[in-house]
Amino acid sequence: MLRLIGGLLITGACLWTGWSRRRWYRQRRRTLSQLCHGLARMEAELSGHETDTRQLLELLAAGTGQMAALCRRCRERLEHLDERPFSALWREAAAATRLPLREEELALLGRAGDILGRYGGQVQAMLLSHLRQEMEGCLEEAREEERRQGKAVLLLGLTAGATLALLLA
Repeated sequence: MLRLIGGLLITGACLWTGWSRRRWYRQRRRTLSQLCHGLARMEAELSGHETDTRQLLELLAAGTGQMAALCRRCRERLEHLDERPFSALWREAAAATRLPLREEELALLGRAGDILGRYGGQVQAMLLSHLRQEMEGCLEEAREEERRQGKAVLLLGLTAGATLALLLA
């Protein structure tokens, strides 16, 4: 009886690990999608109204999702703008938000901090457009990876758990 319970616990733990990884793939895709929409909104605001960076952060922070959380954290750090450049504050806010992204995707997002508030509205909009296009490329890769790997990691977790349970029984 104890072996059966142990085997079920091992199988459940491995299945949970696979399920967690599958959930991470889904969260990554959703986060990239939200970031692409947020960058598009920034781009539209800057090209149409040449919105000030503080106002832009206020506008985006009012929403929901990961981009809104990032903008809220960045807005909170703006009081330290005299001590550090905006790009550093943006990167700190991105790190504090703990986005489910790969390192290269975080670096890409960090480039937005180098753009915002540095140039005129039209130039910022153009640079953000290029950045958004790169982010959309990452989004497509994330969609494909989620589709390809999502079920496989779940099945792998279940298989590994069942195998370990049989070996230990």
